[in-house]
Amino acid sequence: PSGAGKQNTAITTATTTDILAAPGASTVRNMKTLKVRNKGSVANDVTIVFDQNSTDFELHKVTLLAGECLQYIEGIGFFVLTSGRLDRWLRVAADVINATTSFADVTGLTCGVESGKTYNFEAHLTHINNATTTGSRFGINGPTLSAIRVSTIDTVTASVTASVHSAGSVTAVDTAATAQTTGSAADTLAILSGSFTTGAAGTFAIRCQSEVAVAAGLTVRAGSWCHVWEPTG
Repeated sequence: PSGAGKQNTAITTATTTDILAAPGASTVRNMKTLKVRNKGSVANDVTIVFDQNSTDFELHKVTLLAGECLQYIEGIGFFVLTSGRLDRWLRVAADVINATTSFADVTGLTCGVESGKTYNFEAHLTHINNATTTGSRFGINGPTLSAIRVSTIDTVTASVTASVHSAGSVTAVDTAATAQTTGSAADTLAILSGSFTTGAAGTFAIRCQSEVAVAAGLTVRAGSWCHVWEPTG
């Protein structure tokens, strides 16, 4: 046997990596088993390629969610060992600033999703604006999505006895659940929740947008979080 028990370091860039060297002259090599695991935190494409005299032939391609493993066994073929029902808790590690009027991912609040499944999500987003005249806007993005429902309630003005809130609901990606035109110069909380059904595998993301293009227009604070899961019923 050749290559038995071989271990490779993690593949961190989109490049072709040899996992089984070419056999010597007049030698036939038979691959018995192969395992490729996605050890990252987002979905990644894995393509198995056969190199015949420097000509590549694509044998199999699959999108692996975080934690999933592609396996090949002689006599059975390729199959995926799934990571089970999705139940991910995501967290913002450092403040995320959006100074533009374009939607952008909230770093840390993204995860891989599978095709043909329904997911729920709930995000608690502590945020602050550069001024009370700048609004905060939150939404979602992902692969092909249907049955989308995104709802929010957000604190615009914090007060013990006279707080002001905004609330709304949308059914599209990259669309503010509430299109705020005013905000808060103190930390406040937005709760964003909803559900969606996927038509393709890809990456789900909580997104944010500043109402106006201004330095530090919207800052999502470190410690904000999101829970994404597959409902059981």
